[in-house]
Amino acid sequence: MAISYPVWDSAMFAYTISSHILFVTLSMALAITITIAEFLALRKKDKYYDTLAYKLSKGLVIFFAVGTASGTVMAMELFLFWPNFMKIVGQVSIGPFYVEVFSFLLEAIALPMYVYFWKDFKNRWEHWALSLAVTIGTYLSAFTVTEINAWMNTPNGFNVKYYLLHNKIIDVNPLAPFWTPSTFAEELHMSGAVYYAGIVVILGYLAYKYLKTSNMSEKMVYRRGINITAVFAILDIIYLGATGSNELSTLLVIEPLKYAALEQDMVPVTYGAPEHIFGIIINGHPAYYVNLPLAQSLLAYPFTFGHGYIPGLSSYPSSVWPPSFVHDTLDLMVGFGVLMGFFWLIVVIMYFMKKDPLSRPLILKLTMAVAVLGVLTMEDGWYTAEVGRVPFIIKAPVGGTGIPGVYGVMTIGQAASTSPVVFPLGIAIIIFYIVLLPLTFYYAFKVMKLSNIDDDLKMAEEDIKIEEERKNRGVPAKAGMR
Repeated sequence: MAISYPVWDSAMFAYTISSHILFVTLSMALAITITIAEFLALRKKDKYYDTLAYKLSKGLVIFFAVGTASGTVMAMELFLFWPNFMKIVGQVSIGPFYVEVFSFLLEAIALPMYVYFWKDFKNRWEHWALSLAVTIGTYLSAFTVTEINAWMNTPNGFNVKYYLLHNKIIDVNPLAPFWTPSTFAEELHMSGAVYYAGIVVILGYLAYKYLKTSNMSEKMVYRRGINITAVFAILDIIYLGATGSNELSTLLVIEPLKYAALEQDMVPVTYGAPEHIFGIIINGHPAYYVNLPLAQSLLAYPFTFGHGYIPGLSSYPSSVWPPSFVHDTLDLMVGFGVLMGFFWLIVVIMYFMKKDPLSRPLILKLTMAVAVLGVLTMEDGWYTAEVGRVPFIIKAPVGGTGIPGVYGVMTIGQAASTSPVVFPLGIAIIIFYIVLLPLTFYYAFKVMKLSNIDDDLKMAEEDIKIEEERKNRGVPAKAGMR
């Protein structure tokens, strides 16, 4: 009971999101993998791709169902843990939440029809279109939640100065929160990060199954899944490098305080800022770091050969500095990304040298390790982004609050609940996810197992044959066998 309410509320919500985001990433990644797999099955007339799509769709149902329950828990937490924050959200930026609900409805309608009425579709391309609807729904749900996060970093849509002076919200523009100064950079990087984490988990699962089975038909199904997810992961990690750099460049312009904390910059400079690799701040000075002279300035301003303004924490009171460890979590995230990039580079080189990566057990085992590393990197990136906003839950707009010495709209302490109910509720949430997480993954991977490969392939072959007959004759065909 000695723990403060803001600390407890923050810890519980961080724990909930850390758990919930795993269901989100798997749902998004499974949806897009299924869409690609069925598309290739119809285009290539390939029964192995069709079987892959069918089996993965079973796992998606579980992750979607559990993710829905988890999302309900999060919605409850928002009102119980952060009542003052939700008052502002309800008046200014509730719009993205409404869009998120409609995105969820799209997914909730399309997914059961896709999975459980597979055999009732006489036109398989119409059936495939449902998978596309699921993919769009899962993505839009994450997109709109990120819009809220961007609004928390650079709030708009109301008169901030008037609110801070009079505690009253005026001049509301309900459309403004859909697009803030930080939305573009956040959305670009978020989409890549979430998809990458989910895709490499699926890839790791498929690599494990490929390594364990001796059935050649099963290997053909898993190989096709590995090909889809590996190509996606390789392209995505390149994309993440570009969007991550863009997000830091955006922070440099619109959130200089956060940028200075992430880069461990103490004093503003216009040239010659070094890059600190890890390290901590002791008595206002960086310590125990690896120094790369001039590197930060060159990375931030490559076209002017390092000449440009780099902000420093000394320009702000220490009371509004984010915790110094965000610099280390940023470096850890970048380091993990570089490690995975090297791994994928090796895979690509092997491919062009005509050496099959799937024939090397070590590569398959490293792929499973990349699955774990991908999830850790995503979680670490989320911690970096969110803790980098501390002590504020809603920061200042670009250009400041308009009040000297005030650097944010609402602190975590001002937003947090002080009701004693949050303590037992937090304990219940901890237990809820300790039970839920392993059971969800266990059952999802169990239903995706190729239990009877011959029957699965026979049904897939019949489905593709029926679609081809319908296409060639131009007349309706009977439904598939599933």
